Amino acid sequence: MSSNLNSSFTSSSLNTQTNIYDFLSELVYKRIATINYLRRTHEGTTHWFNTVLLSREDLASMYQNSKMTPRTLKFFTLGVSLGPILDVTNQVDYVKALHLLLHEFECHNNETQKPKMKNIFRKTKSKDDHSYIDDGEYTHLITPNVPFELDYIQTFFTLFDLLAEAYHKLLVGTESLCTQSFCEQVLKCDSKLKKIVSMITKELDALARNAIKDELKLIDPLSSSSKMSPIDIDWDSSNRISPVDI
Repeated sequence: MSSNLNSSFTSSSLNTQTNIYDFLSELVYKRIATINYLRRTHEGTTHWFNTVLLSREDLASMYQNSKMTPRTLKFFTLGVSLGPILDVTNQVDYVKALHLLLHEFECHNNETQKPKMKNIFRKTKSKDDHSYIDDGEYTHLITPNVPFELDYIQTFFTLFDLLAEAYHKLLVGTESLCTQSFCEQVLKCDSKLKKIVSMITKELDALARNAIKDELKLIDPLSSSSKMSPIDIDWDSSNRISPVDI
């Protein structure tokens, strides 16, 4: 199947619940496999696409807690908020709640990145922003105050475990619910979650390339004349990365 699963959804073959469920199954299993692969890579025991071993020391050097605080808090916020969503038993309600949570998550990140300026002419939010009440409260997003420093790698592990569970739940008891509208809602959730996966993939790929350059220097000292490309670690980069499938 093509790596662009979303485009396949528009094909005329997806005209029955069985076909739609098969499509969603392939999508979900592909995403879970990617999430698990990224998680194993962060354990420091996996060769990145069978090229170079990314050790825990390499990862700790790139993802220093002091530098990763903003992203760690975002990951923590999303993970804490996913917990209650995963307890929703009705699958249609679950997908709607998941999509709303991810929308709120993006809105919250956009709000926190804007300069804090008082606007006395602030307009009331439109119905399109139904997830965000004017007093700053969300429907599903939980934004706790964390009075201590979080460990980025451990927060990453917890979030990605929850993401794998969130994807798996999309298939539990949904075979009879797989209408086109249900599938479209799932794809909306996937497009938002895929940004996180793509961001991490890009960073690990850059780390692997630099590690390979280091090993080449040991073989050919002249290769040291080629400078390593700096690794751009930026939460906003998730909005600029093309979606990838592993």
